[in-house]
Amino acid sequence: MTLSLKDRAVLVKLFYKNGDCAAIALKTLRTLKGLRSGSGPMTAFGLKKMIDIFEESGSFDVKCGRGRKAIVSASVEDVATALQEASSSALGTCSAQGISRTLDMSVSTVRKILRNILQCYPFKITHTQELVPADLPKREAFALQFLARMEVNNAWPWNILWTDEAHFHLQGSVNTQNCRIWARENPFQMQPLPLHFQKVTVWCGFTAAFIVGPFFFEEIGPVTFTINGARYESLLRNQLIPALQQRGYVDSTIFMQDGAPLHIATPVKQLLNLHFGNDRIISRHFPTAWSPRSPDLNPCDFWLWGYLKDVVYGGLIANLAELINRSTQHIHNITTETLRSVVEHAVLRFQLIVENDGQHIEHFLSKSKPTSFS
Repeated sequence: MTLSLKDRAVLVKLFYKNGDCAAIALKTLRTLKGLRSGSGPMTAFGLKKMIDIFEESGSFDVKCGRGRKAIVSASVEDVATALQEASSSALGTCSAQGISRTLDMSVSTVRKILRNILQCYPFKITHTQELVPADLPKREAFALQFLARMEVNNAWPWNILWTDEAHFHLQGSVNTQNCRIWARENPFQMQPLPLHFQKVTVWCGFTAAFIVGPFFFEEIGPVTFTINGARYESLLRNQLIPALQQRGYVDSTIFMQDGAPLHIATPVKQLLNLHFGNDRIISRHFPTAWSPRSPDLNPCDFWLWGYLKDVVYGGLIANLAELINRSTQHIHNITTETLRSVVEHAVLRFQLIVENDGQHIEHFLSKSKPTSFS
């Protein structure tokens, strides 16, 4: 009998709820599933081995495949993510050479993957956060593992440092390429506008108890610049790690980041491994991989950035310095009660992901957000 992800999660819960007794956990599962005694699904020794693997890696030891097939699948996801990052950038273009440099992959391999992607999506339409069928089991597996980890350690989700970065523009920008405005008169007036509006890129991280940041990607002026792996690694090394060390939380913090290409650059992975180790990192290219295309599970995306932009843009902003000051002030005004509420809401989202087989869940949450989100 092959155990599903849900059955494995149930077994883990039963194991801990019955005094770490594998025999009782298996007997209870057989009763729940209507199986006769001794008919499976595994031996007590096999369950203990699965528990050992789970406690060490946070994984149910469910693998999508072995050898070349798994490597190709991961490469396709890396290229697709890099393509999406490029499509949402200011330039909106990318090349096989650029992706190959970012991912340390041969140009020929990137081109082959791009051809396969284009065959699946032949139209020039971008769905930046659309879930593809392969994403659903990954989201469900991640949510199951997340909830199972809570059975082992109730404090686990409260120690996660949820992180992300976002652009804050000084002025709103609208693409008018396909707009046509008709008027009764021709005033022969021109209004010059910059090609790219000034902006700052804000990085922030928070747990259920405290906020780290905000940190800003800026140069002289300040003038923002393109974020790459080296600059991201520098921010983590020079600002995040010292801030956590000052609080004394480095050894207890679980670091989370999404699957953006700059987050998995080699220097970044080496730095994270040095300070957190594989068992306390939630990220693509690590044993506990963040779910692809899942901003609905990251509190920075489903709460922080929306809240912050609402309060920051409540009035006119004169310059980038004022934009930075406002962002910093409003982030520092967030209470620990709000942070705790947000993380509790994240746990609710993981539960809904499991109940709905990895599908989108926003339509279930439209009327259930905590009042402290507003």
